[in-house]
Amino acid sequence: MSLTRLGQCFVSLGFAGFIFLSTRADGGIPGIWRTERILEKDGRVAKDRLHSKNNPHHEDYSFLNAVGAVWPYGIAKSAAGYDAATGDTAGTGFLIDRCHVLTNMHVVYTDEVVMDPPVGRPVAFAVGQTGSDRDRGALQGLRFLLQGSVIAHGDTIIVDRRVRNPDNDWALIRLAAAVDGSITAMTLAAVDVAQLPAHFTLSAAGFPTDHRRLRGDGFKLKELWGSDGQVVGVVPVGADGALIQTTIQTTPGNSGGPIYGDFDGRKHLVVGMVQSIRGNGIDVSDRMPNVQVLFTPGTVAKITAAETQSPCR
Repeated sequence: MSLTRLGQCFVSLGFAGFIFLSTRADGGIPGIWRTERILEKDGRVAKDRLHSKNNPHHEDYSFLNAVGAVWPYGIAKSAAGYDAATGDTAGTGFLIDRCHVLTNMHVVYTDEVVMDPPVGRPVAFAVGQTGSDRDRGALQGLRFLLQGSVIAHGDTIIVDRRVRNPDNDWALIRLAAAVDGSITAMTLAAVDVAQLPAHFTLSAAGFPTDHRRLRGDGFKLKELWGSDGQVVGVVPVGADGALIQTTIQTTPGNSGGPIYGDFDGRKHLVVGMVQSIRGNGIDVSDRMPNVQVLFTPGTVAKITAAETQSPCR
């Protein structure tokens, strides 16, 4: 694999005609743009980031502790606790350093029509798995709740909650305070598209809302759900963008989560981001693979420039 190290970045889906015809917004949920298709043969598993013994084959998923929940508004705890709807309205994002988070633009800008919105939008980000369900001071399983604001975003246009040019569906969040040093940011890389073979294994992680609802509380965020899948194909978009078709399973709430894999002996490199569902990644024979973002160098420069102008203290 040929890799180009990225500063801090992501690139969203492109090929707007294909995506626009096959996707719609899921009501007011900021998590994902998707079809009506129902997930079948659910192969997603919970990723315990603190206790490897709780994972299949005792894998170490501590690197995924950088993946957190993103809200398109600030969150404060009252005497009565957190609003019960808070867990249901969260999307996904992930740390790229101690104070910057990447997610989709459609996760943090949720109006029906969005065109060149102003930066500075207040958001919230919770991250870091708790050690026990008894930690009542945490946001339902996440240790750190941090306020922040959007400092840069792509030039995506959203009409009727449909992303018209999803190759620019990105947003960079600057947190008001840096995250605890016990959580390591994820590493991003641009993959040479010509060398990304079919059947190559990639993975995703996030907070799908259907699993939150299945728990009966609509709020639980301790369990980070992951899915492994295979590359079905890569579709170039315009001069610089690209989307990737995979059998990774994602549902609403996963938007903004990392797509990662192992390349050239380097583990867990983030090469894309969850942005859209077409077929829920059930299997290749279903002829309905999921469509996700593939990072390209073009968007990297924009993200890096915005990050450099707002360094962590």
